[in-house]
Amino acid sequence: MSPHLYIWDYVVNFGHYLMPYPNFSVLQSNIKTFQENKAIGIMEQAAYQSRGGEFAELRSYLISKLLWNPDCNTKDVIDDFMYGYYGHSGKFVKQYFDLLQAQVTPVTHIGLGTDPANQIFSEQFVQQADKIFRQALKTAENEEMLHRIEMAYLPVLYLKCKRTPVMAHYDGSYKKLIEITEREKIVNFSEGGKSELEAFHLKMKESE
Repeated sequence: MSPHLYIWDYVVNFGHYLMPYPNFSVLQSNIKTFQENKAIGIMEQAAYQSRGGEFAELRSYLISKLLWNPDCNTKDVIDDFMYGYYGHSGKFVKQYFDLLQAQVTPVTHIGLGTDPANQIFSEQFVQQADKIFRQALKTAENEEMLHRIEMAYLPVLYLKCKRTPVMAHYDGSYKKLIEITEREKIVNFSEGGKSELEAFHLKMKESE
């Protein structure tokens, strides 16, 4: 109805910035739908308060490519990023990425408020993801690559803390999460800000 349609789209889980969020398969189709319906501008909003959004670098890279060319080959763009950004460990990060995206099926659903108890995050998925990242960390070429891989690993650590806090203490996941978030200056785990961050750490301390 309007010749000047601008879209403000959300591409992140505002309740859990750090949690795995497998929505990559719809980024292209959504942007193409906006284009086909005469949108002349699109703003894609993700985690905006601090670093730490799940696959934030890849998400920004792919969305930028799609906004420039909605018909681009997303598989090629993702592969290019994986091996360019994570180096030799890119094959493992890509393996995790494919595993995560495959959790979304015709009988599962994710939304802006998907929580850690969602059925797509099975114990089997968590164990597989953890195993893949342990391999990825071993093959990091240098400290910079190691830190990038740890950022990609952070959502799995967060998920473990939320789902099984006692075990997250026992296996070192919570300790590693603290190490990464402090080093990378990640100060918001959700749009709720500081209060929800404090609540997260309080719950983890209570589970010791």
